[in-house]
Amino acid sequence: MIYSLESMKLVIVESPTKAKTLASILGSAYRIKASNGHVRDLPKSGLGVDVEHNFEPEYVVSPKSKKIIAELKEELGGVDGVVLATDLDREGEAIAWHLRDILQGSKGGKKVKYERTVFHEITPQAVNEAFAHPTALNENLFDAQQARRVLDRLVGYKLSPLLWKKVRYGLSAGRVQSVAVRLVVERERERQAFAPQEHWSIDALVETKEGEKFTAAVVEKEGKKLDVKTQAAATAIKDGLQGIRGVPRTLQAALNVDEVKKSERQKNPYPPYKTSTLQQAAANVYGFSAKKTMDVAQKLFEEGHITYHRTDSFNLSGKFLDDARAFVGKTIGTDFLPEKPNFYKSTSKGAQEAHEAIRPTNVNFGPDVLAKKGGTKDEEKIYSLVWKRALESQMLPAVYDQTQVKISTANGYGLRASGSVVKFDGWFAVGKLLGFQEDEDEINALPVLQEGEALNLLEVLPQQHFTQPSARYTDATLIKALEELGIGRPSTYAPTISTITARGYVEKDGRYFVPKDVSFVVTGLLEQHFANIVDYKFTAEMEEALDEIAEGARKWVPVIKDFYEPFEENLAKKEAELKKADVTTLGQSDENCPECGKTLNIKLGKYGKFLSCSGFPACEFAKPIDGDGVDENGKPVSFGPCDVCAAGELILKQGRFGKFLACTNYPKCKNTKPYAEKIGVKCPKCTEGDVVVKTAKGRGRGKVRTFYGCSRYPDCDYASWKKPGSAGPA
Repeated sequence: MIYSLESMKLVIVESPTKAKTLASILGSAYRIKASNGHVRDLPKSGLGVDVEHNFEPEYVVSPKSKKIIAELKEELGGVDGVVLATDLDREGEAIAWHLRDILQGSKGGKKVKYERTVFHEITPQAVNEAFAHPTALNENLFDAQQARRVLDRLVGYKLSPLLWKKVRYGLSAGRVQSVAVRLVVERERERQAFAPQEHWSIDALVETKEGEKFTAAVVEKEGKKLDVKTQAAATAIKDGLQGIRGVPRTLQAALNVDEVKKSERQKNPYPPYKTSTLQQAAANVYGFSAKKTMDVAQKLFEEGHITYHRTDSFNLSGKFLDDARAFVGKTIGTDFLPEKPNFYKSTSKGAQEAHEAIRPTNVNFGPDVLAKKGGTKDEEKIYSLVWKRALESQMLPAVYDQTQVKISTANGYGLRASGSVVKFDGWFAVGKLLGFQEDEDEINALPVLQEGEALNLLEVLPQQHFTQPSARYTDATLIKALEELGIGRPSTYAPTISTITARGYVEKDGRYFVPKDVSFVVTGLLEQHFANIVDYKFTAEMEEALDEIAEGARKWVPVIKDFYEPFEENLAKKEAELKKADVTTLGQSDENCPECGKTLNIKLGKYGKFLSCSGFPACEFAKPIDGDGVDENGKPVSFGPCDVCAAGELILKQGRFGKFLACTNYPKCKNTKPYAEKIGVKCPKCTEGDVVVKTAKGRGRGKVRTFYGCSRYPDCDYASWKKPGSAGPA
């Protein structure tokens, strides 16, 4: 397509949505096209990196991008300049670099000028300012992205085949993903080794002379702190307290208020969101995965509603601070504003303080306005979080009136009670605008009490507790852990979590990540033989090296070389040393082999764990670890004659999609039937059928997800991703 305007410029962005928003801002002198993300990358098959020649990458245009590239080249015929307006992070810089590299020289003898422009928000002011001051491409940012891509390819394509040979086919390793898996595995190891400890709390329900009731904790006896570990000890305390129950208030044995201490407590607002904290909040409040949060935030950014969502800075622009203060003063009140704007400093390693936090581009465009403008429910949820937090961050602290009370009994027990009420809403007022009630669990008003006042004991309430292991990781807590360790950056959290799930290393039980058996094997192998690959400090230092490349302080090739040469040497050594039989042994069972008497080992196979004789290969006895479908000698149990060929018997088999029944006359007879694996729980919906294990195809080729359904389906359609009757992951 040829344009008559010689001053016409071609603007290239990543997505059609971003292109549409820019078109509403820029004038007719710009033609805006979308690349639909990366147009060039390392090849899907093969290493794609020349390790002999400075790790030169081999870039190829993806099949889906060839048509786009052709269209962009055609557009060059009617323009005299190209503006590369992709996102402002390393990925965006890489897309811009590849576009320029591909398009340069496509126009014959006519020279086309290439310019780079970036903006933190897609608003008329920000876009026009950016287009008025274009820059050159940032080669350092591109080198940092290229170094990460090459580094991850070297680890993945060199280490994954070792896992195929020594563990099982189809596994993958990754520089950041393997560290994330290690975190999940280590937490599970802690939980497995955890020994619960019993302890008791004892509360007393007491009453004032006016009949007002409240609860106080029994905390000491004769000045010594109580540490109640048994029911017998709890009962003794209960009996001791009940001895004063019902005693007239005028007598000395009654409960007595010894001290009433009043104080004021402040709760400061939180900083505005950065990538990791937005992902954590969306996971905690709405149960969103990190990927879903980023997808929704990307749409909000491209539509011009929020600033760039991949950031680790808490900074806010001067204009937003002015607008936010004006909005709060007008809508809530000037009494809720500090004398000067609040500023926050990020504690993240390598934080880009020149960037901005995630905030609304127009503070007057509230969540209710977005809903009226046709925003999706998910967009409304994420936007509400961003809008609310950005405003809150610029307000005064909330103030509580706090009361602490000490109570004693004539027989030496000491009780404590505390309560608090909000005296000044402060930043809580923003939540009230949206219908939120902040910190309801912290509001616990006590009756008005006076020192020396007598109270009546109504009831003693002992309660048994057991110490709990550390909770499994969720999206929110795993991202927080990665950030605290300095592993990964804003653009990597979501894809890392998506990868370890898609590759079958972890599965979700509700919101919690549970490591699969293969995770323990692979993590153990890497810890023992490739320690730096899963070492937290080493991985964090590599992230810092990539940051230094982005800042121009280091060159990327020496960084890759320093890592690769010892890695390659160790890889060759382990290829020869490691034996699959050793790697895939998870431990010993308490059973002996019925054929030779040796111990049966717990092994990891293609379809999960099984028992295998420790005398292998001399003894080849093996059987499923749960014993399903085999007798005590590991021989297959018949589930009846085959109803197709009648010559064979149906026996239990394990396949990629779970357990099934198959004919022993295979391959002559290929008859198969589904196998309903019961979990020992009745259907919670119909109460007649049994809950059985089922499978469904997951996202990605060959991926399978387990769920639980009723054996009476289709008469009963009960289904759940979470195992019913389980104790839960907490």
